[in-house]
Amino acid sequence: MKPIFFFIVLFFQLSAQAFQGTQEKIQRYKPFIDSLSQVYGIPSKLIVGVGICESGFGQSKQSIKQHNYFGLRGKYSRKKKSSFKHYARPEDSMVDFCEVLASKKYYIMLKGNPDAMKWTRAMAKAHYAANAKRWIRLMKKSFTLIN
Repeated sequence: MKPIFFFIVLFFQLSAQAFQGTQEKIQRYKPFIDSLSQVYGIPSKLIVGVGICESGFGQSKQSIKQHNYFGLRGKYSRKKKSSFKHYARPEDSMVDFCEVLASKKYYIMLKGNPDAMKWTRAMAKAHYAANAKRWIRLMKKSFTLIN
């Protein structure tokens, strides 16, 4: 009984620490994300939400090593043994993510629309994620974590 209780407590403690780390990073980058939102007409909530779904907004091993908060891929690098893009800093991945969205067909219709769920549905319809329904559920959940 004691080992099970220990693992349950440990799980919740680690989850709370990860959540706190995510919230701290969101607050740190909020002014930058808000400026991207103004420039690109993409809701801040969407930018943060995708970052949460893809990397826990900078909590995953990949995002820490590569500063890739959005799981963006490029050419495979034998040297780095990865097809995920590497960035000098997290802000560069945020700009690249906005550039990727700005290149999509749905961007023209949605630019300036503050409804993050409309963007999410358009991205799902355009095959942003392999499992669209699951991704929409995850995005809805991530939106609840954003203040």
